[in-house]
Amino acid sequence: MESLVDGYLRHIMDEVRDDRSGNVADYIPELAVVDPEGYGLSLCVHDGYTYSHGDSSATFTIQSVSKPLTYAMALRKHGVTAVDAKIGVEPSGEAFNEISVDDRRRPKNPMINAGAIFAASTLLPASRDVGRVDVEAAFAEILDFYSGCAGKQLTMDEEVYTSESATGSRNRAIAYMLDSFGALETDPDAAIDLYYRQCSIRVTTEDLAGIGATIANGGLNPRTGRMVFSSEIAQRLLSVMTTCGMYDGAGDWVTSVGLPAKSGVGGGILAVLPGQLGIGVYSPRLDEHGNSVRGVETCRHLSKDLGLHMFNVTRESRVTIRSVYDLADTPVSAEWSERERSYLRTCRDKIRVYELQGDLTFAGAESVQRRLEADIDRYTVVIVEISRIGVIDAVARTMVLSIKRLLDDSGRRAALVDPDGVVRASVIRHRADGTAPDLDAPADLKGFDPALPHVHATMEDAVIDAETFMLKHYYDQ
Repeated sequence: MESLVDGYLRHIMDEVRDDRSGNVADYIPELAVVDPEGYGLSLCVHDGYTYSHGDSSATFTIQSVSKPLTYAMALRKHGVTAVDAKIGVEPSGEAFNEISVDDRRRPKNPMINAGAIFAASTLLPASRDVGRVDVEAAFAEILDFYSGCAGKQLTMDEEVYTSESATGSRNRAIAYMLDSFGALETDPDAAIDLYYRQCSIRVTTEDLAGIGATIANGGLNPRTGRMVFSSEIAQRLLSVMTTCGMYDGAGDWVTSVGLPAKSGVGGGILAVLPGQLGIGVYSPRLDEHGNSVRGVETCRHLSKDLGLHMFNVTRESRVTIRSVYDLADTPVSAEWSERERSYLRTCRDKIRVYELQGDLTFAGAESVQRRLEADIDRYTVVIVEISRIGVIDAVARTMVLSIKRLLDDSGRRAALVDPDGVVRASVIRHRADGTAPDLDAPADLKGFDPALPHVHATMEDAVIDAETFMLKHYYDQ
């Protein structure tokens, strides 16, 4: 059975797929010949688990999505103070390839080409006498760092690198402009060569989602457990990605999507929900800002439908599952006959309780649902106790209630302990707002039953419900 998260992602892609506006990047010959229909989506949650759909394994070049990563390397190598003296952090309000600096003759931020070329230059020796060996050594460090962020070994696309090198007059002009201001401490041709190499690294949407999850986790790659960079650098990346990552479309992006992000003219978009997940999208047709048309729209849907906007006032704690236990050590309810009680004592370990805590939004609900699905062979009845849940949003509520359908289909029972009526309040609040495809929306809101069957005010009632279900199995045998 398809998980609810997979169903959401597939639904979002189906909504966006027919949008064929925009054009592939044609100023780099190798990018002009890519299949414009390519479309992939991956979402990597905080523990490294990844959902992927469409062309998620198709490779494309990282292009400008590389910029925050090389900026992170510059920060790690030289420190924040030294880098800030050379690269600003203000939104430019200009196109990504604008030849511009601020009044201190610094690139305005590290997300535009001028700032990215300068960041790459800081990884080279501070000498005008820089050779090919030096460039190759610096690129090997870049490739290792990017691979550490993605959680797998990445490679460079030689054809795209050659194509960019042969046609990149504007970027050369930017490098020489910086050199004319005395900004570069290395050879400008070496700096631009290194920049072309970093832009030509091959990635997939799964790689971008993994990189995003690494940034979301404060520099810790959730797939490998490797600390790639510090939490302070992660904070700096999230800040500049929020204000500058989508170029002159950044304001609209922050308002409507609300995720730190970086786009590339290869068609990729990397987005991050701090502390929770990373998103990778690929579709090569670009809008007037140089951002993927489908990628932007996909991220809008993800933010709206799954409640991912970073300024959503409801944010769940990282540990949503407070405790898990069965009823093996608890007494059977007194209302049953001795024969029934004897049977119920033999199957108490098949009634499993999951206690949740915090404010529940998509990321927490996803983690809970995946845990319940992974444990499904360990129980016949599951009781989800949410007395410590303060707020539950629409998509999280739907995911929690969808467990009932999953267990019904497998001959099991799900019960919910909701003493404060949090789920019922969420149903009423979000019933008609169209926040997400709601597969379990009840028609009657007058009470828990039949509107929300097997939702109870106390644990005692939920246990009796579970025992009743176990006895039904006993008598049906």
